[in-house]
Amino acid sequence: MPIFFDNCRTTPVLPEVAEYMMPFFTERFARPDGLYATAQEIYDSLTEARAFFSSSISAQPDEIIFTSGATEANNLAVLGAARANRTNGNHIIVSALEHGSVIEAGKQLKREGFEVTTLDVDSEGIIDLNQLEDRITDQTILVSIISIGHFIGSMMPLKEIGAIVKSKNLKTLFHTDAAEMYIKFPLDVQQLGLDLVSSSAHKYHGPKGVGFFYRRKGVKIQPLMFGAPSFDRLRPGGENVSGIMGMRKAAEIGFKQQESALKHVTDLQEYLIQRIETEIPYTILNGPRGQRRSPYNVNISFEFIEGEAISVALSMHGVEVATGSACASESLQPNYAILAIGGDHERAHGSIRFTFSRGNTKDEVDEAVDRLAEVVVFLRKVSPLKPGIDKSQFLKEDPHHHA
Repeated sequence: MPIFFDNCRTTPVLPEVAEYMMPFFTERFARPDGLYATAQEIYDSLTEARAFFSSSISAQPDEIIFTSGATEANNLAVLGAARANRTNGNHIIVSALEHGSVIEAGKQLKREGFEVTTLDVDSEGIIDLNQLEDRITDQTILVSIISIGHFIGSMMPLKEIGAIVKSKNLKTLFHTDAAEMYIKFPLDVQQLGLDLVSSSAHKYHGPKGVGFFYRRKGVKIQPLMFGAPSFDRLRPGGENVSGIMGMRKAAEIGFKQQESALKHVTDLQEYLIQRIETEIPYTILNGPRGQRRSPYNVNISFEFIEGEAISVALSMHGVEVATGSACASESLQPNYAILAIGGDHERAHGSIRFTFSRGNTKDEVDEAVDRLAEVVVFLRKVSPLKPGIDKSQFLKEDPHHHA
């Protein structure tokens, strides 16, 4: 098995979660809308799951909607809330570090005539609270700020953001994409002043294709899909019962291990950063240090070489990591998060993201850094970029190159 350090992208399903899900494929397979006993059992199981998730964030059961994951929930939050509340205004605010689903939903709203403001972030990836306060107007209907940046692990000050939003305009809704926060950290929608929250089960050892969306009671949302009434009126269609049950099981396990997991990944993070910065020269830690950074995330740029090359070479050694390189993202654009914190294109293209789960070990970190050091030495030998060489001649666009 490879050493997997891309747990921000997804995590392995725990064996006990997979085992718990199996009966809902083969035995308890009924839909909850039937009048017979097995259907009613499923209805009761979904009702219990809804109560479990609502309790976990200090919400009410009827404020939880099951979705296919955070991407769908983000679209419900941004598109659904903006369209449903247009009589209150036509302005929404997002941060420069939002997930692609929020960014693309914002672009769609622009095409529909909404005004979208993107807040800057500082060198650590944190929004400027004064800028947020200045940008909220009587036309602002939604502020969507990610809980934890996917790429560089920046932890946004959600409580302060919520207080500013409500003090400026009581009609403004506050949404957060909590895909990297839920289970890993405490999340209380009442304390944080949240109206809308998105999450995904596969971020905490649950199955892919399932998540939940929190909508505070009374908040208007326009549906994205239409069909016959179902368990969730805002989302028609057959319920992913096995996925929801697996999500609940994974959450139960995650909550029990939350405190020990935080300590464990904090130790891994500190150890990984220390080894890389001590043993590999010309490196830059992207994002904050200490308590403003999620301990599940380390993002480092390696000067003079491409992150894509590092990722491919490490994979050949059995170590799997993510990169901000353009080719790896199937785009000609460098990682937007690195650019947003003030990095240049070379720094963005040379970035590598290590993200942990509670299943990773110190031995895996040692093996990864040992292989990484070898890969970096080799790639820098063959790279045309060297310390002391003018980089500009290599960074200019080749007029003969066509994407």
